[in-house]
Amino acid sequence: MTPPLGPSDAALAVLLLGAVYTDVTTGKIRNVLTFPVMALGVAMAPFTLTHWFDGALGLLAAMVLAIPAWRLGRALHAGDVKMLMAAGAILGPEAALRAVLFTYILGFPAGIAVLAYRGRLGNLYRMFIKREKVAPTEAIHAPVVAAGILAARLQPWPELW
Repeated sequence: MTPPLGPSDAALAVLLLGAVYTDVTTGKIRNVLTFPVMALGVAMAPFTLTHWFDGALGLLAAMVLAIPAWRLGRALHAGDVKMLMAAGAILGPEAALRAVLFTYILGFPAGIAVLAYRGRLGNLYRMFIKREKVAPTEAIHAPVVAAGILAARLQPWPELW
């Protein structure tokens, strides 16, 4: 069962709407949006989550799971990682883990759709079969990350611990 809406959901809505808007219009997710939401999530944790330290654990869990996608695979941008960290601070560690996993799961079909729309599906063949260097396709990730965060908030399953 989905938990009822609370004050943390208002902060989450501001984060998601603001990040998607700025990413779509400017191609960046600003620190002026993500860092205050991180601080607010950690500060609200004693009142909205099970334990007082769950906000910090959620931030840390999202960071540990999302940074490899940014640093190693370039599947996410730095702003997307900070967006996941801010959501983790609001939702707690279990939901942060689900949010990152949902983002990864939703990111693959979204990436294929972007490549198909731009007529660059041949890049997959050249990259993975022929092992050629291919210039990366710029994509806007915030809508996919927001969908992953929203799915993690609305879907309590799987209960991880």
